[in-house]
Amino acid sequence: MSFPPSIKTPRLVLRAHRRTDAPLLKAAIDANLDHLRAFMPWAKKEPSSLQVIEQRIEKFDQRFRADSEWGYLIFSEGEKMLYGGIGVHRSTEKGALSIGFWLGKDWTKQGYATEATIALRDVAMKMPGIDRVQINCDARNTTSAGVARRAGFKHVNTIEKHVFEPGEPPRTTTVWEYPGTRDVAKPKKKGFWARLFGG
Repeated sequence: MSFPPSIKTPRLVLRAHRRTDAPLLKAAIDANLDHLRAFMPWAKKEPSSLQVIEQRIEKFDQRFRADSEWGYLIFSEGEKMLYGGIGVHRSTEKGALSIGFWLGKDWTKQGYATEATIALRDVAMKMPGIDRVQINCDARNTTSAGVARRAGFKHVNTIEKHVFEPGEPPRTTTVWEYPGTRDVAKPKKKGFWARLFGG
């Protein structure tokens, strides 16, 4: 299973991380800490030094090349602006992959997350042995739920008292699935961005 290093959409470029992206990624995270901390547990540990961000990008690259997880940065056309990040990880369920994403606060409500999710969803569905793609989000995160819905995902399950990230209080998690034809079990893995940022 191998994802392309770059995916283009009508308005966006999804590109695998490069070490030279570190200053831009750090600036995007640092400028959006309050926005990201609402639903991204990894953001509570930020800000990090540029060196730490560079080390993380090296891990992102290693995992991408090893075909274990595929993280992308979301850029404007021509890679002039960094909007956020999106990625895919393997699910504990056979035949499934999961998508996670984040955007800077200035880039929300413009359809970018939906556009990126649809593009990555379509690539994921073409991978050998994959018949569905999932999104798991905090039930309070209506913005992410809206992205899932607009990207064609269906709400298939709600998990109460779900320990989504170790060390974080339990939450209610909504499970969305494309094409959404069945119920799914409780996710067992840490969230995509928590694993990337947490090591």
